[in-house]
Amino acid sequence: DAVVAFQQQWPDARIAIAEGAHRELIEPLRDGDLDLLIGALRTPSPGPDIEQAPLFEDHPCVIARANHPLAARRRRPTLSDLRRYPWIVPAPGAPLREQWRRLFQDGGLDLPDAPIECGSVITIRQILLKSECLTILSREQVRLELDAGLLGVVADTPPHLKRTIGVTTRTGWRPTPMQADFLRLLHDLAQTS
Repeated sequence: DAVVAFQQQWPDARIAIAEGAHRELIEPLRDGDLDLLIGALRTPSPGPDIEQAPLFEDHPCVIARANHPLAARRRRPTLSDLRRYPWIVPAPGAPLREQWRRLFQDGGLDLPDAPIECGSVITIRQILLKSECLTILSREQVRLELDAGLLGVVADTPPHLKRTIGVTTRTGWRPTPMQADFLRLLHDLAQTS
C-alpha cells in the first residue's frame, strides 16, 4: 500500500525493491547501495552503524494448505500434533526461526523435523500447497492465499512470540524529501492497519 500511495504522490519516482534475507541486504545497506530495509527488526541491533525504527508488532501463526489434515479438525492442534508434521523454516538467525524454536522449547518439546529451510514466501506457498508441511508466518505475508482459501491458519502462536516490523537505516542517514514522504507513508499506514 505504501508503494502505491507513494507512486501516486511522486509519479516520476523510480523505486527499486530488492528482496532477500536480512543477512544478504545488511551489507548493501551499510555500503549505501540500499537506502533502507523494511522487515523484522533484529535484537540485538546489527551494530552502532545501524538504526532501527519500529512500525508495528507482528504475531506469527502456523500456516498450512487449507485442506491439511490439521486444518480440518474442530479443535486447535496441540504442540504434539504440530510436531508430527514436517516444517518449512527460515534460515538460522531469522526472527521467525527463533520464534519457531521457542514455540516448541517453551512447550517443553523437542523441535520437529524441518527438512526445508526457505525464506521466500512464494516458494513456501508453493511447497505448502503440495505437501503436508507446516510453516510459521505472519498472516499478512499470505493474506491473499488465506482470503482465497488456498492456505489456512492451523494454530496461533502465544502472544509472547511476536516480532517487531520496522525500518532499518544507516545511522545518521538523512532522507531526501521524497524518501521522507515514503517513510511518513509507511508510518501512517502502520498506525492505521
